[in-house]
Amino acid sequence: MQLQKPSPEVARIGIRAIKMVATADGEFHPLERGLMDAAQKHILGTRFDLDDLEPITPRELVDGIPEPLREQFFNGCLIAALIDGEASSAEGALLDKYAEAFGIKSPELKNLHRLVNKHLLLFRFDVARRSFLGQRVKHFVAKNGIRGISGLIQGLRNSEHPKTADRYRSLKNYAQGTLGRGYIDFIDKNGFSLPGEIGGPPEPVVFHDCLHVLAEYDTSSLEETQIGSFQAGLLNKQPMFGMFFMLAQFQLGIQVTPIAGAESNQVDPDLMLKAFVRGTFVNRDLTTDWDPWDDFDKPVVELRRAYKIVPR
Repeated sequence: MQLQKPSPEVARIGIRAIKMVATADGEFHPLERGLMDAAQKHILGTRFDLDDLEPITPRELVDGIPEPLREQFFNGCLIAALIDGEASSAEGALLDKYAEAFGIKSPELKNLHRLVNKHLLLFRFDVARRSFLGQRVKHFVAKNGIRGISGLIQGLRNSEHPKTADRYRSLKNYAQGTLGRGYIDFIDKNGFSLPGEIGGPPEPVVFHDCLHVLAEYDTSSLEETQIGSFQAGLLNKQPMFGMFFMLAQFQLGIQVTPIAGAESNQVDPDLMLKAFVRGTFVNRDLTTDWDPWDDFDKPVVELRRAYKIVPR
């Protein structure tokens, strides 16, 4: 996705709105402060004292923020409502007012209300289908047809498919420094299984491990929050659902993916936004239609340069 840097005047108006949402439940949580500091550092380029920011009305918000930036600041408000690990009815009500004033119809806001109302099954389903996971599976099935559906089911059923597994094992023969060799070494190092092996992931998930290699993120919970944020920044379509996916899995304790269990309170706001912004620099959405097999034989350093993956 593309981020826009507002003028300092517009930035102050927007961050006042974010603080309003963050404090709507009566508390200015340290994680909310951290998020706002990170937004100033990595996106806005400002250094406003958060304690000096005065409240703002929806009308002032509309008058002060031009059309191209409204959705960006609204998304910031959505993240502020979730970063402390829960969504409150007071935060949802204020976001409703912002959305109405901006004329925004937000499926992300609809899902925030599902969290507030404990409609977690609907929340999980909608976030999964709209985030990079759903977009990836949809593209994989469209490209591979019946074989794609069969492979996906086999992966989810934890069944063995020797032909698929042998194809991935062949990556051991690729030259050092290539993505293919980097991927297989990453799998071996972490004790993971390959697609087609018992316990291996469905093939559409391979891109994620390849991004671990390309973007140099490890596999601890904190590192997974960062690669999840990086992936959200890559998305051309509905990037905030990428962030919802990551926050659900690692901050809210709500399992969205069937492959890994959920955790709570793992997110560092500064590292999260830094990784997200890093993802927005990449010149291709590698989460949806990229096939790693097209690049397995290419050197990692060349791929980073070609896709503009900046150093950490």
